[in-house]
Amino acid sequence: MVEFVNRDRELDRLQDLYESDSAALAVMYGRRRMGKTTLALESIRDRDDAVYYQATRGTAEQQRSAFVSDAAEAYSGITRIRDEWEPLFEYLAEQDAVVILDEFPYLVEQTEALPSILQRVWDHTATETAATFVLTGSAIGMMYEYALEGTAPLYGRVAKTPNGEIEVSPLHFAAAMEFFPEYPPAEQVMTYGIFGGTPEYLRAVNNDESLEENVTRTLLGRDGGLHEEPENVLQRELAEVDRYFAVLKSMAEGNRVQNEIAQAAGITDSSVGYYLDRLSELRVINRDYPVTVDPSRSRKGRYTISDPLFRFWFRFVYGRTARYEVYGDDAYADLIDPALPDFVSRTFEQLCQRAVLYAYGDEYRFVEEPGNWWDGSGHEIDVVAPTNSQTLLLGEAKFRQSEVGYEVLSQLRDEAQLVDWTPDDGGEREYEFALFSRSGFSQSVEEAATKLDNLRLFTVEEVVRLVTA
Repeated sequence: MVEFVNRDRELDRLQDLYESDSAALAVMYGRRRMGKTTLALESIRDRDDAVYYQATRGTAEQQRSAFVSDAAEAYSGITRIRDEWEPLFEYLAEQDAVVILDEFPYLVEQTEALPSILQRVWDHTATETAATFVLTGSAIGMMYEYALEGTAPLYGRVAKTPNGEIEVSPLHFAAAMEFFPEYPPAEQVMTYGIFGGTPEYLRAVNNDESLEENVTRTLLGRDGGLHEEPENVLQRELAEVDRYFAVLKSMAEGNRVQNEIAQAAGITDSSVGYYLDRLSELRVINRDYPVTVDPSRSRKGRYTISDPLFRFWFRFVYGRTARYEVYGDDAYADLIDPALPDFVSRTFEQLCQRAVLYAYGDEYRFVEEPGNWWDGSGHEIDVVAPTNSQTLLLGEAKFRQSEVGYEVLSQLRDEAQLVDWTPDDGGEREYEFALFSRSGFSQSVEEAATKLDNLRLFTVEEVVRLVTA
């Protein structure tokens, strides 16, 4: 089993803070199951000057007692310090200690003044030391409220980015592949499209089982380890959870514009924005824009469920458990497998967008991250990548179980004219075209690729190779 995967950048940022000759305050946040605790422990694995304390719910007295007990393993003198947070923190700062307060919001629940207490310690004691304090939390909004927003007590004390503010995000595809390296490329894409990059979800995948066996074991049955995971996460983090469920169910059914989401969810358009904002804050959903527009000036934003497991759960699991029990051993084959290529197509598009950076990186410098493009008339292109020259790269990605035919190329070339982009020098634009396919290409498409200098074809195997190299 993979224990610790691909957090080298975050580890390096923490180590830089620990080794600094000046005091440093860091905030590390991310949704539950992202591996914050594992990362924190790994960062101090070989240190004897570190205090790690994982806060739990309890009285303030219980929390301080447990903190002192943990801190005494490295600094025995702390047991002689007055049992109050301020002198305890001051003592550790004077020892140039590394102090990690895991799930800091639990401490603030019982001691509301704790951010202000830590602020005083920082301003009056810690700044003259080489101590490092790391505050972690899964309640992302609270971490902003305590430390990162302009009105936060600790605002301005957090080390300058990028080191001081660390968001622990899902693993990228290449790192996730370490959990199921023996799967063929198409199955790797599907597995990532279901379980995403959350380490705890990936650990549930057994590389010796098929995708069907993994999904059936972990998600479909009532006793599956992930069967209730999205529900549990939302209930821990949110009030009025039924309305959030309605919003996410609406989105899983294909609604992506705010008024459509609201209508299908049975919520007024004027109030649904609040629920969308909270889900965005939790990193469950995000708002996408056409890659060629300025998000601050555009109304073309569309919402998507960004976490694949949540998207799968609301599409296939929520409210359907009894139906799977009726189908028994045939549940996956009859109810999920036929719809899976379409469901995973978004993940495949994102991988193709990433792949063009490597496939064309020696020829072009991209001025925007490749992404989707669409207009208000139903036209949409899967991969659009503006360059710093006169060239616009455009592509279509198909994860279906049939080869890509010439009609896909023809439509792509027609819609290329509609994309709202002009080269920086104002000249006439040129095009590069790319087609990506799970199931190969028709003879006419392959013949076109041999004749056209600006058309390249990529199989799913090539896409996976590019993004994992």
